[in-house]
Amino acid sequence: MAKSFIKNKPAIDMTVVGFGQAGSRIADNFAAYKDEAGNGVYNCLALNSNDGDLKGLKYIPVDNRVSLNLGGLGKNPQKAIKILEENEEVNDKLKNFIQKEVRLVDDLVLFCAGLGGGTGTSTIIKAIEEFYEFNTKPLISEELKKLQTEIAPEEFKKNLKTKYLKMAVLKARERSAKIGIIVTLPLRADGPDVLRQVNDFTQRIWKLANDPTKGVGFVIFADNQYFYDQFKQLPSHKRAETENYRDYANKEISDLFHELNTATTGGGTEVTFDSQDFRRIILEQQGSLVINRLSKPMNEIQNGSDVKNMFLESIKGSLLHEPIDLANSNNGEVELAEIYHVGLLAILDKKNNLGSSFIDDARVEIAENPSFFMKGSIFTGYLEGFNDFSTTVYTFFKTKGLPNRLSKGLVKEYEEYQERHKTIKTKETTIGTINVDENEMDFDLDLDGIDLSEFGLDSETDNKNQDNAEDDFDINLDDLDLSKLKF
Repeated sequence: MAKSFIKNKPAIDMTVVGFGQAGSRIADNFAAYKDEAGNGVYNCLALNSNDGDLKGLKYIPVDNRVSLNLGGLGKNPQKAIKILEENEEVNDKLKNFIQKEVRLVDDLVLFCAGLGGGTGTSTIIKAIEEFYEFNTKPLISEELKKLQTEIAPEEFKKNLKTKYLKMAVLKARERSAKIGIIVTLPLRADGPDVLRQVNDFTQRIWKLANDPTKGVGFVIFADNQYFYDQFKQLPSHKRAETENYRDYANKEISDLFHELNTATTGGGTEVTFDSQDFRRIILEQQGSLVINRLSKPMNEIQNGSDVKNMFLESIKGSLLHEPIDLANSNNGEVELAEIYHVGLLAILDKKNNLGSSFIDDARVEIAENPSFFMKGSIFTGYLEGFNDFSTTVYTFFKTKGLPNRLSKGLVKEYEEYQERHKTIKTKETTIGTINVDENEMDFDLDLDGIDLSEFGLDSETDNKNQDNAEDDFDINLDDLDLSKLKF
């Protein structure tokens, strides 16, 4: 039995942009969703460094695929960034892609990329910056000019940075499409060089995500290692549904977001999740967006308390990466990560006399949990409809915290590689030499008949000098011109 609610109109209109091979595959999954009329639900685009990687896409229209015609970037994002900055033709193509293909009428522009070191790692950074220059920055400037006409000159100048710039940024954010970022972390097996580069680029992305002027609504650091481990644990019939862990990961990412985006516009129950509340959770503030989904067969749900406990379990984790430590102890003091609005949504497959008190009980227990430092509201709701004979709960919120692997795991993995390398004695192999006895050569060389003067040598003199030469001598390299030597 299918999930009936995924055909609802989405709460948030989106343009989904895939950068590089991994990001384009995620965007291609979003492009597969159709409405009742058979039209694509989302405006989906793909950008890659070469034509070949774009040909494997199934659902993104050909006209929405753009190649930089670079033939690949060799998993070297630093090199790619340099090309994007210095190659005028490539830079213009990226700018035109962002300025002309991204729909600014949408509520959200979802940028997707893999952080394995290829095209997506570098182009997503440049795309965020370009979107800011093209869309967000002009709106901030426009709002600032409006305020300047309304405020006395002395007052405006005195409080420009401390008050009025902030006001302009907030007003611009209300008018501008927000950027959502979904990036995937690599496997541990990708090695230390990839981990080092990813650590650098995740720091850049996190800095952009926490800069309120950049217009980034959220970032999701989906973890391929987490997906790989989950995929290997699936029953064989489940693994057969997808070719590999990457396809499994891409489907999980797109399905999860699409389900939330459509379920929150459903109705028919006394406690309905308001689509405007969902928009607030996704679009307001900045930070990590944490989403979890937990399902159980309907025959395992006996009462409302079972559903409440599913919420309490779900909010501790994430479907897309390792849990985030929301509470840490530092020198005996407990530090809590800020949490903004929280969403609690249940999908019940059929009427089961559960009432609605479970949703209130879950909200109260979560609000009173001392490990949660909430600065916003908790929004709740539930739907009844076809749901694969299951009860499903979704929990989602935004926080300043980071997944465990990203906050400390990548550095630890890199250090473990380095320590392991120190303990390994490397082997050096040389090519054996065949020694030839010059006295056994089948001809004699008489230098007396050869004029070597044009080579700077006098055969007779040099032969005599050679006989009298001492074995010990010094060469001063400073006196030699080595500029014409070729290596």
